[in-house]
Amino acid sequence: MNTYISKHVNEREHYFFALQPPLTARAVMVEQLDRVVREHGLDGRSVKFGDLHVALCGIGRTERLREPVLPALQRAARAVRAAAVDVGFDRLANLRLGGDHHALVLRGSSATGSALRILRTMIGRAQHAHGLSRPAVSRFEAHVMLRHVTRPLAVEIALDTVAWQAQEFVLIRSVIGRGVHEIVERCPLEAENSL
Repeated sequence: MNTYISKHVNEREHYFFALQPPLTARAVMVEQLDRVVREHGLDGRSVKFGDLHVALCGIGRTERLREPVLPALQRAARAVRAAAVDVGFDRLANLRLGGDHHALVLRGSSATGSALRILRTMIGRAQHAHGLSRPAVSRFEAHVMLRHVTRPLAVEIALDTVAWQAQEFVLIRSVIGRGVHEIVERCPLEAENSL
């Protein structure tokens, strides 16, 4: 199971791998989001500036693991050898979270999705090599969650592309119910010619 109950009531902590956009990219994302929210009169709650990320994958099942989860995940992350990735996000869209819960997300280009699927596969293989079962295969669409909303956006909105070269990926510890996202490992992605 991928969820761990902490000593505090209603807190569940879990780990996942992600890209963290640089500060300049996050600032552009927030600026574009604010403009669309004003123009379309959207309510809701924005994701904290420091928590904006591109989720890559969760962790594999831990039944095979003979040690604490975090050290195994950190070793698996350090074992990934992949090139830096050029990413671009250019459309604001609705993502249904379940029931009446929706989010506004910034969607990535098809090239971004393809590149991140490869990185995600490499992370899954590294987890398996370090004692975790591979994460379940799931549909993957590169996105950055920007805002929780009650009313979905009717149509996708094209935006100026927010692009950067991802030179690292991160392992994040999240405590559900407390709004805590803590980066517990940073793993560099290599320059293309150094692989």
